[in-house]
Amino acid sequence: MCTTIVVGKNRSATGSVLVAHSEELGRNSAHKVEVSPRRRTAAGEQYPLYSGGTLQQPEELPRYVATKIFAKHHYPGEHTAGVNEYGVTVANNMALMRGIPEARGYDVVPGGVIWTEFVQLVLERATSAREGAALIGELCSAHGLSCDSGTMLAVADYDDAWWVELARGGQWVAKRVGPDEIVMRANCYRIGAVDFDDSGNFMYPATLVEYARKQGWHTDGAFDFAAIYGDPANQSDAYNCDRHAVLESRYSSLGKVSVLDLMRFMRDIFEGAPQFKVGEGGSPFRTGVRTIARMNTEASVIVEPRRTLPPHIGNRMWCGMSTSLTSVYVPFHLGISAVEPHFAFASGSYDPASAYWLFTELAKLADYGYSKCIETITATWQKFEAETFSTVPAVEARAAALECSAACALLTEYDQQRAAAAILQVQRLVPEVKTKVFYES
Repeated sequence: MCTTIVVGKNRSATGSVLVAHSEELGRNSAHKVEVSPRRRTAAGEQYPLYSGGTLQQPEELPRYVATKIFAKHHYPGEHTAGVNEYGVTVANNMALMRGIPEARGYDVVPGGVIWTEFVQLVLERATSAREGAALIGELCSAHGLSCDSGTMLAVADYDDAWWVELARGGQWVAKRVGPDEIVMRANCYRIGAVDFDDSGNFMYPATLVEYARKQGWHTDGAFDFAAIYGDPANQSDAYNCDRHAVLESRYSSLGKVSVLDLMRFMRDIFEGAPQFKVGEGGSPFRTGVRTIARMNTEASVIVEPRRTLPPHIGNRMWCGMSTSLTSVYVPFHLGISAVEPHFAFASGSYDPASAYWLFTELAKLADYGYSKCIETITATWQKFEAETFSTVPAVEARAAALECSAACALLTEYDQQRAAAAILQVQRLVPEVKTKVFYES
């Protein structure tokens, strides 16, 4: 149950499209960060689908950096967000389709494609946002959506972005995000009226309208995808609508949106909005109000492809593990050869060798004794992120003056140092916070 924001290039402070995404699954779906190098595939190599069957692999797969669940069969799912060497960025949000009982929503559709496979296949096959959106649609039409009744994916590159909303039965629609737009999603469809004559801004299968007619969902008139295909209760649920209302009010007043703005949005608990609510001890996490920052967040990312720099430098992903409000964002450049060990490891049970579990421990402490410790936690990470933002430009400038392999070595060293410093800080912070939370006055 995720939240994703796409910022058109004219609204972005970087001049390129930005994507922010929080991944919320529950079930101890521990996350890690992984760099996949460019590689040639073996002759006849196949991509195995979770729901059965395979896809023929292309001759070569591009380099990408991504967040991943520790094991594909755990949720099921694996890749949850990332960016490749072409600047193609992708992230996923679940939705609920009309006409599918809740008990059947996660059925395996034989030969179908699951949500994280769409993410991975875009990272491995798309060279532009439009190509990625079309690929998702083609896969949905040919194989069907499996293990969800509905889902949606944001696909972006340096200059362009699309939302693709998928349903069962091979049905889907894609709508372009304009360069002057900021478009977000909670967990319900939001593509409304489909302009079937505007191929520049819409893509869809030939069966989209007829399928809805056969189900008795549509007769004539304007074709509103969200209203026709979306589960009515889910479409109007405050669980989704509150997020849309609050975030849209936040960014509508801004001219340009920066990476720092997106980090702030991902940490939003609705403070200052009518929806803001806290429970005993001041925690906003167990009030019945679905905030942006969540106790069950596994990973939160800001993906920042920048055309002004070579891909190994310019395409970077900021990642925070566990609840964004109590976590810290650290950079992962596309060109790095290895991820700091704590961020590269995740497991199904608590392990202090994993960044996910260390930050989850801190988040749980904050929830337990929120008013006693939240200022200490947020002040610590504000200082840490300020230091990162003050040092990373000089490192990237040095890297830009080097040949590729030397530049990647420099970026690897820097990113690992920042990630290791974050781990050292959280290791120091946990006992300090425990002392504050457990202190009896």
